[in-house]
Amino acid sequence: MSSKKKNLWFSTILPIALLVAVIIVVNMMTSSKPKAFSRKAPERVEMVNVEPVEFTDYQVFIDSYGNIEAATSSQLVAQVSGQVIAVAPNFKTGLPIKKGQKLLQIDDRDYQIEVRIARAEVANARLALNEEKARAEQALKDWKKINPNKKANSLVLREPQMASAQAKLDAAIARLEKAKLALSRTQVVAPYDGYIVKRLVSEGELINSNKPVAEIFASDSLEVRLPVASNKVQFLKSGDGEPAQVKLQADFAGNTESWIVPLDRSDSVIDKDTRQWYVTAKLPKDFLQKNPQVKVGQFVSAEIEGRLLKNVVIVPSTVLTSDNRVFKFTDGAVYRKNIKILWQDDKDTVIDPDGAETELELGDLVVTSRLNFVADGAKAKVNEQSSQVSRSVNDGLTSKSTNGVE
Repeated sequence: MSSKKKNLWFSTILPIALLVAVIIVVNMMTSSKPKAFSRKAPERVEMVNVEPVEFTDYQVFIDSYGNIEAATSSQLVAQVSGQVIAVAPNFKTGLPIKKGQKLLQIDDRDYQIEVRIARAEVANARLALNEEKARAEQALKDWKKINPNKKANSLVLREPQMASAQAKLDAAIARLEKAKLALSRTQVVAPYDGYIVKRLVSEGELINSNKPVAEIFASDSLEVRLPVASNKVQFLKSGDGEPAQVKLQADFAGNTESWIVPLDRSDSVIDKDTRQWYVTAKLPKDFLQKNPQVKVGQFVSAEIEGRLLKNVVIVPSTVLTSDNRVFKFTDGAVYRKNIKILWQDDKDTVIDPDGAETELELGDLVVTSRLNFVADGAKAKVNEQSSQVSRSVNDGLTSKSTNGVE
């Protein structure tokens, strides 16, 4: 073989021959590999708890919150000037006061003098009036002697003088009453039963009239204003019959206290900022006395007694799907069903069985287990440990299957 032919062999024919050989070997290997055994994936069966659809009554309770506040609060003001010479033992911040109780005594010596002066003026004015009456009687007697057949006029009878004397007496009496009133105001008294929020003066202090001496509130005016969302207003009890009750709860260092109080009223307007209704619960007048740990301004949570919903279906709120439907168990499978929700909270969802959207009937089995990512019509089996109802359902399915075989 010539060198020219050798070069042609190595450069052209040999690579082609090697490529053909590799292809033949690969085909032989792939054609002889073992085939994988194909197995059908097992069908997933959901284990569920179920409960039959039943009609029952449901008492609505509306959650709310608020602060204990006093509807009647004011500043106690001194109405006269003078030095504070005495204070009551309970004239201290946080202590209770009684209506009519003397809390402060202002030095009253100047006011007693004014009363004595006014009494003297009354006595003088009364004496002057009596003298005018005597002069008028004497003038009438003299007139009758001189003019027995004529009627005496008002000037002869000294009627203007008597009217002036009477007016001076009335003015003196008014000044005496005013002096007595000022004297009585040297004692600053409590206008109602309540508590002192803040004490503003002390014994020995010189005060002017109209100076605030304390901040107080009435103990019988305690209440809690509670907001109600606009979509829950329809569930408040109507004004007919007994007032709704409110359960108030407060936490004290981990200890929870609760009280049942009546709902007093609802506001006539909607809050313009929050667009919420407000209702007000009334606390008894001895509330702070019986609960010394509670203070005005205390935050409380509330449950407001609402309407009683009759002949409704109740399911746990946790079983609802993302589109607010429920699963119904039938013939070994679960199916999504539409419902009309009347009321819903974190625990319960109340369904209107008569709603046009509701696809449940009396006796239907509603799935009370939470199902995630379950297709409509998925196979399911009732959990035998869930309830007697579940076991009855399984027995019924077994009997149905047996009857079908026969």
